[in-house]
Amino acid sequence: MKGNSDTRKTRFFGWGMKGYWYMALNLVSYENDGNVISESMENTNDNGVCMSHMGFRTLDSVYCGKYLKTLTISGVATSPEYRRCGCVRQMLNKLFEMAPERGWEVSFLHPFSFSYYRKFGYEKVADHKIIEFPISKLDFADRFPGLKPVDSEERAKDCTKIYNEFSMKRNIMFKRYGTSIYPTSASGDKKTYIWYDAASKPASYITLRSEQYFSVNRMESVNLHIHEMAFTTPESLMALFGFIRMFEGEDKRVKIHNCAMSPEVDTVLKHYMHSSYTLVPDIAARILDVKAVLRANRYPAGERGCFTVKVEDSLEYTRGVYRVEYDNGQSEVTKLGDDAEYDLSASMPSFTQLVYGYDEYTADKAAYMDGVEICNPDSKFFNVFHKKHNGLFEHF
Repeated sequence: MKGNSDTRKTRFFGWGMKGYWYMALNLVSYENDGNVISESMENTNDNGVCMSHMGFRTLDSVYCGKYLKTLTISGVATSPEYRRCGCVRQMLNKLFEMAPERGWEVSFLHPFSFSYYRKFGYEKVADHKIIEFPISKLDFADRFPGLKPVDSEERAKDCTKIYNEFSMKRNIMFKRYGTSIYPTSASGDKKTYIWYDAASKPASYITLRSEQYFSVNRMESVNLHIHEMAFTTPESLMALFGFIRMFEGEDKRVKIHNCAMSPEVDTVLKHYMHSSYTLVPDIAARILDVKAVLRANRYPAGERGCFTVKVEDSLEYTRGVYRVEYDNGQSEVTKLGDDAEYDLSASMPSFTQLVYGYDEYTADKAAYMDGVEICNPDSKFFNVFHKKHNGLFEHF
């Protein structure tokens, strides 16, 4: 990121297993790419030695066509001699304490271990999906050279417009403000190309990289890597596939990364027997504002109903019984008393996975989830939370 930064340190004192510790909270805000605040937290012992570190940012992520204020956590590391001393737990607890004031409604991270972060309320909500196939199997799409290289700030801004329109029909994807993510230099490995429709509207873009090696007297192809495909109409997606065909003769195979949130890609591919699919567990989430997420869900138009769910969590401000009443797409969420009756009860990890629609759940299927108790198998809960298209292009 570019731009000026503002660094401030705040220390939080406490007691650890290896003596006194304090956390130095470094706040660094960048003016570039708008509204993105990058921060870091260190867990330091009484001798000033950094035992553990994590970075975190405040972003906007998509949920059911709305933006939720989001805490992302990355770069979590602890020196070996200080592991299993509660360093990460102390830092996470501090972030959870800060959440109501910061307005964070959900948190995401890429876990090294899902079972480790499940202890803190996180659960898997998205996979990294990769599709590979011979480039010759794109014969259903006409070759199309009509894309333009993204070699200017204006075209990069148009990519951001396409991305934000594309992402509003997905889940988890972060709102983009600037253009730094799109390579505009001709010297880089990755290249981005954009397509404008007949009305000159920016409609789709693709970021790709050709992987080759030199053999004897010529370059040999490994893969044409597709890192981002964002599109707004069926025609604009076919334009991207037609452009990929322009690499025939140079590349033999296509490898599409980060496409779990794009079922349309799989829909238009025709030669399924020649395609291979890889799913890698990717993103874990935990809800920090239950009311906000329940309100943000997309409820069916023309229908009325209600359900009650109990959320079990270590955080007092999320734990409780919630009643949701919805009518013609609008909803009202009320937090009830702890002794109120409920249709189902779920631990925070399972509740997060249910409402983020990692899979299509029924009462029978949810009963097998850890920490889930079904009291009313006919609950309307399962009528309004369905499988969602979750994923991200970037890694944070």
